[in-house]
Amino acid sequence: MDKDITDEVKFGLNDDECLPLTRCACGREFVHWDFLLGVYRDSPNQCPACKRKMYFDIKIKVYEVKED
Repeated sequence: MDKDITDEVKFGLNDDECLPLTRCACGREFVHWDFLLGVYRDSPNQCPACKRKMYFDIKIKVYEVKED
């Protein structure tokens, strides 16, 4: 099972299937859009510092407002 490290990294806004990672969980920082993550688990991008292999997933929830 893959480990959720969302709280350990920093990133910018995604552009379709690309997410700019600005800080890896290891602490390595990247200039915006210099290190990108994709959405495909079978082709993860690897941090050049710590060698972690990562991808991202988008989850959207839609809520109905219920009046009390």
